Amino acid sequence: EVPTRPEYELTLASGRLGPDSDLLCDHTGSQPYGVVDTEEYGQLNPMRLVPCLVDGSLAVWESHSIVRYLAQKYAPELHLGSTEGMARCSPWMDWLLFSKFHECNHDMIDQTARTLPADRDLNLMQRAYHGYVERLQKVEDQIGKTGAFITGPEFSVADIVVGVELSRFSCSLHRWKEEPEGMPKLVALPNLEKYFRRLQQRPGFREGCLRHERKHQHMEQLAEGEHQDLLPKDG
Repeated sequence: EVPTRPEYELTLASGRLGPDSDLLCDHTGSQPYGVVDTEEYGQLNPMRLVPCLVDGSLAVWESHSIVRYLAQKYAPELHLGSTEGMARCSPWMDWLLFSKFHECNHDMIDQTARTLPADRDLNLMQRAYHGYVERLQKVEDQIGKTGAFITGPEFSVADIVVGVELSRFSCSLHRWKEEPEGMPKLVALPNLEKYFRRLQQRPGFREGCLRHERKHQHMEQLAEGEHQDLLPKDG
């Protein structure tokens, strides 16, 4: 099964916690995520959705809640080491949800990764692209202010969730560029370009997120030391 956006977020969080961390999502069953239909899973997560983290006797569900929990318990530096730090990080996590990124990322990914070029809905892809750009402009402006990561010089839980969306946006555009019919003129995002390069310097991001997204998009994997531009180049 192709990992979901929440799974990427948890993989990044797990990788950041260290080599002994092992967050897995069960895909067993006759249908994708078939485990969610079991009574056992329903006791863990009444919504019967993935992901769900079991840590000892505690079950935590919803990806952003899980990321916050892992940071609070195991890596408080991921929320800047304080309650005030969490208050700076957490709004960006909530913003990503209420901004409904899923409305554009689902259509973009479905068309580029799962639909033959001849069968693509170009109008849908264009709307998805412009929806992405409208949302990402907020992050472009924020990185322009901080010069590094979402909340400042330190990587945080905010960068985990935003980085996942940026990876999917970038890989979808690179895949579209291979068969560029209907592709609009791309809006420059210079701050996000640098930010995306910065994220790729983190092994957890390259291995836990970007590598899987490139595989999803049927793209060759990056060589060691190679990086992916946020936007595909002309020509």
